[in-house]
Amino acid sequence: MSKQDKMEPKYDHGLDLLLAHMNIEDIISAAETLYQLEEEEEEEEEEEEEHSLSQERMDENEEGGALLEGSGGGAQDPGGGAGGVRYGTVTELLSFVNLLSSTEMATLQQLNQEMGVLLNQKFMAVKKGRYQVNTDVLLFPWKLTYKSPGCGLIPKGSFGKVHLAQDTSTRKRMACKLIPVENFKAADVEFQARFRHENIAELYGVVLWDQKVHLFMEAGEGGSVLEKLDSCGPMREFEIIWVTKQVLRGLEYLHSHNVIHHDVKPSNMVLMSDKAVLVDFGLTVQMTDDVYHPRDLRGTEMYMSPEVVLCRGHDTKADIYSLGTSIIHMQTGNPPWVTRYPRTAYPSYLYIIHKQAPPLEDIADDCSPAMRSFLGRALERNPVLRSSASELLKDEAVNPPREEQPRCWSLDSALGGDATHPPLRQHSQHQDTTQESSLYSEDSAHGRRKGSLYIDLGALSGYCKLVSGPPTSEYA
Repeated sequence: MSKQDKMEPKYDHGLDLLLAHMNIEDIISAAETLYQLEEEEEEEEEEEEEHSLSQERMDENEEGGALLEGSGGGAQDPGGGAGGVRYGTVTELLSFVNLLSSTEMATLQQLNQEMGVLLNQKFMAVKKGRYQVNTDVLLFPWKLTYKSPGCGLIPKGSFGKVHLAQDTSTRKRMACKLIPVENFKAADVEFQARFRHENIAELYGVVLWDQKVHLFMEAGEGGSVLEKLDSCGPMREFEIIWVTKQVLRGLEYLHSHNVIHHDVKPSNMVLMSDKAVLVDFGLTVQMTDDVYHPRDLRGTEMYMSPEVVLCRGHDTKADIYSLGTSIIHMQTGNPPWVTRYPRTAYPSYLYIIHKQAPPLEDIADDCSPAMRSFLGRALERNPVLRSSASELLKDEAVNPPREEQPRCWSLDSALGGDATHPPLRQHSQHQDTTQESSLYSEDSAHGRRKGSLYIDLGALSGYCKLVSGPPTSEYA
């Protein structure tokens, strides 16, 4: 053996040679290139198969294609074929959902392929007219992605469950609300699609698959305010100020368009890393007159205004009253009325609201004079005298001097302050308050405030890449 042979290493496999002369990044890049070539070949084969079966699919979905004709707005076929999913405008999406809500179930049941319209091309990747659940987008049960293992309390709405969704191509995390098609109404989508604002959860698209309508929308990394109250207890006033101001901005925008949300409550206020948004527009209406005369009772009873309970007509001021009751819930950990009138003895609060509103006795004992005055304006029984969202946004209670507010991780981030935050592990230094708690507990739980919401908001503000799940199990 020559001296040169002794100096040169021996390689038994080509992989050893690669590892010796290429860094790991080069190897990964090469593997990805090979994977992409194989994937392109597979896609070409699938395309040929789909082409050969296209006529058969059109025959199977003849009735499904027929129902799409004449829908107007350029959305006669949301998928560009028999079924299918495509990108479209708000007008096309609304045309599609109106069609779904008015089509007979027997016709929809014959569709064997997903169909829908997506508004967001950046976050949702359509592949040849397909957007397959659990392939192109993965859905994860809410209980597994957000709720603590020991907590069995999952809020439930009238219809539809919300999952955490993640697009497999863009890696974008979204909230996905599933509504059985027989319970779906165009109103569930209309207002969220038409009205865009920073403090209104953005709608990304609508897909019908497996007899369920999938509503994809902006996900709340911090969960809903109700979930934070359940896990952390009553909120501190500076936290309440932050959330209230965000919600007021959303309400101001809606009310400027004569839109009544009708269901403002903690479970419909969702926390992002640097903002809060309103969700659940299933009960929303747009007034055509100065007063809206309902045909049914709209809202959640503990948060209803006296004029809504009477069903004699109301306007946008009803949302302001509901916000005031929600602030009481944030202060005390309980909705108004339930501490003084336990649910076990009073199955309905409508009569109590009619006779005794507003619930000023339920305001927290440690409420500041400025916030107490704010609540008096928001909970004014006479809606004519009640302050509007624009007026309340100027109130001193939600615009305190910065020096008078405690240094708070979440507010520092939200208001553009000091970006340095304590380590996330500091959360463990506080008392564990994640055990299951009752929404209608008679204890005000002021003592639980030391483990309050600011820890969670602060962690999300400083570590916004951490996403723990969608806003709530049920938006309603």
